Amino acid sequence: MHMGRLTEMEKLAIEEQLRAEELCAKKVQLYMSVSRDPAVQSVLQQLAEKGQRHISTLNSMLQDAGFSPTMSQH
Repeated sequence: MHMGRLTEMEKLAIEEQLRAEELCAKKVQLYMSVSRDPAVQSVLQQLAEKGQRHISTLNSMLQDAGFSPTMSQH
């Protein structure tokens, strides 16, 4: 992939990955809301932060290529 230039297939792949990351983020939030174990909470928080970094990176890739980010950033 060339920075600043994406093929339609690359754009679609990034958007698909964004949808997967958003779904994962929703699941982690749900698990965090029902978990009472501090160790589990800690792992889930780390996963949430890592997922947010993924979402930010993917949105940046789209922005760098001149597309509007399609997913929300939390």
